Amino acid sequence: MSAALSAIKLEAPGDREFVDAARANDFVKGWTQQLLDHRAKLQAASENNGDDVSNTMLCDRISLSGKSYTPEAAEVIASFLSEPFQDGLPIAFGIVEADLSDMIASQLTKSGLKVLRTICDAFADSELIDVNLSENAIGEQGAGFCKTVLNKSSLRCLSLCNNGLAAETMKDVVDILTSDEYGNGCIAENLSKIQFFNNMSGPAGCREFARILEKSKELVDIRFSSTRALKEGTDIFACALDACLTDGRNPNLQKLDLCDNNFVNKASQEALFRALGATKHLTYLDLSDCELGDDGVKKVCHALFESDSQLEHLDLSANEVTRRGAKHIADYIRDCEALKVLRIEDNEITSKGVVLIAAAFHAGEDGSTIEELQLNSNAIGTIGARALIDAYGPDGKDMPHLKSISLNNNSFTGDVIAELEAAFQDKLAEMDENDSDGEADDDLSSDDEEEDEVGENEGDEHVDNLADAMEKSMIV
Repeated sequence: MSAALSAIKLEAPGDREFVDAARANDFVKGWTQQLLDHRAKLQAASENNGDDVSNTMLCDRISLSGKSYTPEAAEVIASFLSEPFQDGLPIAFGIVEADLSDMIASQLTKSGLKVLRTICDAFADSELIDVNLSENAIGEQGAGFCKTVLNKSSLRCLSLCNNGLAAETMKDVVDILTSDEYGNGCIAENLSKIQFFNNMSGPAGCREFARILEKSKELVDIRFSSTRALKEGTDIFACALDACLTDGRNPNLQKLDLCDNNFVNKASQEALFRALGATKHLTYLDLSDCELGDDGVKKVCHALFESDSQLEHLDLSANEVTRRGAKHIADYIRDCEALKVLRIEDNEITSKGVVLIAAAFHAGEDGSTIEELQLNSNAIGTIGARALIDAYGPDGKDMPHLKSISLNNNSFTGDVIAELEAAFQDKLAEMDENDSDGEADDDLSSDDEEEDEVGENEGDEHVDNLADAMEKSMIV
């Protein structure tokens, strides 16, 4: 019987709580019973073929997340994991996935770091593949306390999100991941997933993260967002991203989250566009809050046209996108046959832009593939609302996969909201912050946006859609 198929996952039970030694012993008792029950099931299943399950790995995953452990509680759990279980191998020996996130909330630095070291050291003999250390205040000192789980040649997935990692700590982490002491390659070369989010690394930390990208070969999932990169750090990171994709490394990248970086400089923008153009299998792209503007969004869409990727998830929220940028998003929607999630909230898209996007949903013969559409906090009025209703079609036949549409914090009268609710029913998200004056479309006829932005890909049909929508809304 395959150990990989039979192993179970252990989880810290109950709600969020402060865990002392007594409570940790309760956890251990429960886990022990789970493992014994599982072993009994394996033994019963193997009786017919005579398999020996005495050394079967009973557990290959563990989650200790969502608790705050005292040092004494950590010692109880570490002993359970690292000592022989029922005269067999230690439980930690078979664990390949360890969720060690959010274990030291509200603790003093000294106690918290002791907990991290005690728990991490329990996995000294494990061949860990996936480690999550997020939501722990590692700060300036903590990387060394987690070294046991970071310094694993087996490591493929690492998450360090909201850890308070400053530049110096980033250096400590990256030194571990890029070290090649024995000439056999470094950990970073084999990583498939690396996530850094909501840290304080700054430009210097970006330089350290770039060292990981320089060594990387097999990345499938990259998250580097909300790290206080500023323009300087974004330039550094974007250049490294460009190099690690355009030279043929990381050919199977599927997920790229660069939210809240600063792609203002020409160098970072061009590096980003080249990197996107080099992707072949990208399905998830988050470029929200990246200061791209209409021109940047245009170039992003063009880079995606040139790539071999078919996105399923695209987030361009909070980029000051207007109708001009919406036109290029619409062109990409029309070209992409796999898009399921489109998030373009917190922009400056008017009804004119929404008409273009809505028209793009008509492109497929079998209806749009869109499942989630987020247009919160734009400048959409009656024309845009009715264009979306028209794109949805009777009973949703033209957008058959739609599960949710968000239009909050736009400008719709009560009558238009009623139309939206009648059309989309429970798929329409809450509209509690809507501007009921409905004045967003008042200035559309005198809109000074450049009409020569309407290119050959847009076509007369889409201009006619806008004219029809304006006529229906009685706005001339």
